[in-house]
Amino acid sequence: KQTGEGLIEREIQGTVKRRGGNIMVWGCMGWEGGRMDANQYVDILESQLLPGLGDSGIPLKDVIFQQDNDPKHTSKKAKK
Repeated sequence: KQTGEGLIEREIQGTVKRRGGNIMVWGCMGWEGGRMDANQYVDILESQLLPGLGDSGIPLKDVIFQQDNDPKHTSKKAKK
């Protein structure tokens, strides 16, 4: 996907259970030009992930964000 592109209908599969709905989104990110550090990681989260979640209409209180134990994910900056 290019920056700013929206979701593509054929890439979405909805499910409905007990009068409600769920959505699971899997994603990954990369950094061109070497290893990504905590500053770059947090920049991507703040400039891409959070605005995208806001655009989705899903309340942030309903979001479960999971990541592995990579040092940039567990850095003090990323935990703020």
